[in-house]
Amino acid sequence: MKNDTVWFVLSGAAAVHLIVSQEIWVLGAAACPLVLLLARKRALPAVLLLLLFLLFSLRTVWAEHAHESSLMGKESVIQGTIEEGPHRDGSLVRYTLQMINRERVQVRLMLQEKTEIPVSAAYSPGRICSIQGTLRRPSKASNFHAFDYRQYLKQQHTYWEMKVDSVKDIRCSGSSRTPPHVLKTWRYDGIQHIDTVFPQSLRGIAAALLFGERHLLDADTETDYQSLGLIHLLAVSGLHVGLLSAMLYFLLLKAGMTREKAEWILLILLPIYAVSAGAAPSVLRAVSMVSAFIIWNKTGRKRIDPFFVLCFAALLFLWIHPYYLYHIGFQLSFLISASLLLSRTILSQKSKWKAAVYVSVIAQCAGLPIILYHFFEFSFLSILLNLVFVPFISVIVLPGVILLFVLSFLNTSLFSVAVVPLEVSVSMVHQLLADVGSWNVFTYTSGKPALVVTGMLAAAVYFFFLRLEEKRSYRRLLLPVLFVAGILTFQKVLPYMDSQGRVTMLDVGQGDSFLVELPYRRAVYLIDTGGVPEFPKEEWKKREAPYDPGEDVVVPFLKAEGITKLDKLIITHGDIDHYGGARAVIEDMEVKEVLYGKGGDFKKAESAFLHGIWKRDIPVVPVKQGMAWDEAGGSFQVLAPHGDEPAGNERSIVLQAELGDRKWLFTGDIGREGEEELLSDFPDIEADILKVGHHGSRTSSSPSFIEELGIKAALISAGRCNRFGHPHEETLKTLETAGAQIHQTDEAGAVQISFTKDGIQSLRTALPAAEPNCEES
Repeated sequence: MKNDTVWFVLSGAAAVHLIVSQEIWVLGAAACPLVLLLARKRALPAVLLLLLFLLFSLRTVWAEHAHESSLMGKESVIQGTIEEGPHRDGSLVRYTLQMINRERVQVRLMLQEKTEIPVSAAYSPGRICSIQGTLRRPSKASNFHAFDYRQYLKQQHTYWEMKVDSVKDIRCSGSSRTPPHVLKTWRYDGIQHIDTVFPQSLRGIAAALLFGERHLLDADTETDYQSLGLIHLLAVSGLHVGLLSAMLYFLLLKAGMTREKAEWILLILLPIYAVSAGAAPSVLRAVSMVSAFIIWNKTGRKRIDPFFVLCFAALLFLWIHPYYLYHIGFQLSFLISASLLLSRTILSQKSKWKAAVYVSVIAQCAGLPIILYHFFEFSFLSILLNLVFVPFISVIVLPGVILLFVLSFLNTSLFSVAVVPLEVSVSMVHQLLADVGSWNVFTYTSGKPALVVTGMLAAAVYFFFLRLEEKRSYRRLLLPVLFVAGILTFQKVLPYMDSQGRVTMLDVGQGDSFLVELPYRRAVYLIDTGGVPEFPKEEWKKREAPYDPGEDVVVPFLKAEGITKLDKLIITHGDIDHYGGARAVIEDMEVKEVLYGKGGDFKKAESAFLHGIWKRDIPVVPVKQGMAWDEAGGSFQVLAPHGDEPAGNERSIVLQAELGDRKWLFTGDIGREGEEELLSDFPDIEADILKVGHHGSRTSSSPSFIEELGIKAALISAGRCNRFGHPHEETLKTLETAGAQIHQTDEAGAVQISFTKDGIQSLRTALPAAEPNCEES
């Protein structure tokens, strides 16, 4: 029966993915259980399975057709009800507005004055508003393996963002008094109360545990939880719902209430809590299962199998909202819960401490394929850390923040006393997490595995669970452990068996960052890291986690490629849009050496940057014209600087490379004067592929220089709708006249060129077509 139930869930999931992805192989995978059932002459389950597949296919087709916006994009005023927000980050405030036809719009309000903060905070959930602004499409993923914000919003029935310049452009009159909006208002008020009353170190974790809200959580702390496999502790899940239900049930019984009445109160309060806690898939799963068991017990029938309830809940959720399939919380919540339920026999036979170890091992192993597919890395410390942190969060922190939340309304003096021990303990634990999170030696970085590898890993983990359930010698676990280890090893060494090398121009906005991977990964070089200039801002305008191309683009891409070590980090010159992201790269990657242009004087910020590298004991190699090196699969020569140029663009490292039987020229930000010096020093200089200087500025790429190079392709890294107007029309015309194929990050996103020793093999872009989307950062 359990196997049949699993097949039904997998069949429903396959139907959803087939319609959404249009990948034909899914049809073959979905047919496997059908063929198996027919081979065993089980006609009825086979017919039901086929019927369910067809029904879920039709349901998803209907959902896909429903994804059509009623807006044309030219509207300047929209009306509706605030569903989520406000979420303020510095001068940026975000809202989600739901129109009368249930279509949602993401609203981005830019505050101009500090006095506008309380006004923007008044536009809370349930307010009925008219908003004036400019509509635009949400941005797509402009880098390979990156989070696709547009696709995510589409799954929430959101197709547009509206940019609003002033609080005066938002006019609200009245509030919706429907139960969902009332609950969302309570939730918002509760989060605001935490933000106002709780100390800084407790705000984030209290809001996360009580209301499923992570906006108050420090970005670095959240990253530590995620990288160490503890992020599930910050999600309201079955653990939290179970604890809260048990605590409330116990208090109701102690208050003299009958079991019957206590159960009815739980049935009423659980859905209310689900909405108040953010209604994430993990919350809905936990609440629905607890409610189902209470209702079933009231019928007086034989106890129902919790695994069947879990599978039924999964199918129900997918039917209501097919796109839950792509929600990481949905995937992890149901998969880990299923694994623990299927392991009940062995867990029930162990002592408490052994059962705790088994629960941690099972949960981490079950989530391993999904974690690697989405986040590309896994900490081997997660099993041990979960043994410590699960009881810490569930026994100390969760009851503690509940008590403090209640006390903050009843007795502020007692709250001030009670908050101190929890604040100290949480601060110490978060500092410990930060320290442990820096131990990269315990982290396995896989790169993004292909779906077939993810499937193989899931099968190997399932095999491990089967052997674990058997009441035999632990030696029988050796084979499945070897299978899992073998797949992880295969995924890790796969790049070292690849005969293709790659040059990737990353989309870091208005900056440069190029990754060079030689065939068989004999060497990996990163040329620049992107960066964002920092301008003086009032304190209230500063973002909690400002955009950092190193942390937000470069490092995630390196991890998605399975890269943990850079043989050379080449910083072409001392402008922040070329080195600003290096801090994140150096913190997360093993950098063997940094190449930097030789010179006598450095700008203040430049000196601070270099000093930070030296403090990490990373060799900084000053380079100038004449330096060269060879690697199997490529040769490299430094053409500039001479070593006596002043700090700035003209000191840019100019690197010529021979890769894939083609000549490449990386020019940094040199201007026309530097180009003339190159032509003077190297009269016979040629290049097939040019990294266009200074983001396509008219101060670079002179017609004589481009003509002399004889280029066939030009790569331009520039930010969308940047204020400098890069690339300039004059430069583009020069390149077009030369007959060069032009590839721009502001149009195509990241560009990746693959090569072998025989030549260029392919070129792909992250975006299929140009779609400018200007916004203030």
